[in-house]
Amino acid sequence: MYILEEKPRKVSIVTVGGGLPDMPEGNDILTHLERHGVHAKHIERARSGKSIASTIQETAAELDAKLIIMGAYEHSKFSQDLFGGVTHEVIRSTKVPVFMSH
Repeated sequence: MYILEEKPRKVSIVTVGGGLPDMPEGNDILTHLERHGVHAKHIERARSGKSIASTIQETAAELDAKLIIMGAYEHSKFSQDLFGGVTHEVIRSTKVPVFMSH
């Protein structure tokens, strides 16, 4: 939060293939950021023939993002290594720094 609060920054919450969950913990991210003085907006991208990682990267390019922050390895690391996944694809091919939380 310190990095976001330090000076005004644009924050975009991007979801691909569905919006934020209706559960409070899904929508709370926007409220939490606003409480800390960080203006955030939600951007929904529909699933298309492209991979989710490509959609994330294209959206980052459109927004001229300086950093991508995302969760990592929703599926097991073994499954990611064997079948691939969003985390692995973003790490391999992004042109923007990525901060991941597992």
